[in-house]
Amino acid sequence: MAHSERLTRSNNSPNVKVDCDITAYAWLEHDSVGLLATSHVQSFALFHNSVVRPSLAALDQELQALRSSDDPSSVFLEDDYVELFQKTLEGFLLATQSMWERGLRQLLTDRDKKLRDGANARALQNARWSAPHDCLQTHFEDLFGLPLTAFDTYSDLDLLQSLANAIRHGDGASSQKVYRACPGLWLNWLQPCSVIEGGPFTIRVPPDAPAFPPFDSITLPEALLEQMIQSVVWFWDDIEHMRCNSFRRKHPTVEQKIERWRGQRRQRLADRHWTPSV
Repeated sequence: MAHSERLTRSNNSPNVKVDCDITAYAWLEHDSVGLLATSHVQSFALFHNSVVRPSLAALDQELQALRSSDDPSSVFLEDDYVELFQKTLEGFLLATQSMWERGLRQLLTDRDKKLRDGANARALQNARWSAPHDCLQTHFEDLFGLPLTAFDTYSDLDLLQSLANAIRHGDGASSQKVYRACPGLWLNWLQPCSVIEGGPFTIRVPPDAPAFPPFDSITLPEALLEQMIQSVVWFWDDIEHMRCNSFRRKHPTVEQKIERWRGQRRQRLADRHWTPSV
C-alpha cells in the first residue's frame, strides 16, 4: 500500500478499509505530487479558451450563415459543415483524452520514482486504463491509497476513455460501452423489439436486429466536450487540493482555499454542462 493515510494519520494497510472521502484524506508523502496538477489545470484552460471555443464558434458562425443564406446550393455546404463540426468535436475529445492520460501517467511515474525508485516504470508505461490487473487504475490505488472511483469525476473520465477508443477504432467493445452508458447520443436508433406508433402507422423493430448501433451514427453535442474538459480540470483540482490538505501545518490562506474547494465540489452537479441521457 502507498504511503497514504486518513487525516487521522493512521497508516493504511491492505486489511484496513480506505476512507474514500477525498476531502478528508491526506498523504504522508505529498512532494511527489508537486505542482503537476496546477500546471494541467492551466494547460486545459488555455486549450479550452484559446483553441476549442474559438474553433467551434467559427464553425458555428459559418453554419448559421449557410442556414440563413438565400443561395439554394448552401444546403449542400451545410451538410458538409455539420459533418466537419462533428469531426472537430471528435478531434478535441481525442486531444482531451490524450492530455488527461499523459498527465495521469506522469503523476503515477513521479510518485513511483519517489516511493519505489521507479520500480514500476515499465509497467506504468505499458499499463492500460482498465484491466483485471496491472492497469492504470490499480497502479493509482496502489500508489495513492485510494481508488480512482473515489473521485466524483470518475464516470466521466471512464466515458472519455471509451469515447476516445471508439473514435479511433470505430465499432467494438468501447463503442458498445458508450452506448450502454449514453444511448441518448444515438438520436435515430431503435433497440430490438422497440415499437413506435404514430397515427395509423406502427413501426416494430425485429428482435433479431443489431443490439448496438454503428458508432458513426452517434451525435456528439458540444456540451459533452465541455463536460469532459471540465471533469478533467475538476480531477486535477481535486489532486491539488488533496496535496494542500496533506500539509501538516497549514497557513490560514491554505485552510480557506481548501474550504472553498469543498464548497465548490458540492456545487458540481449543478455546474455540469452535460449529463448522459437514456
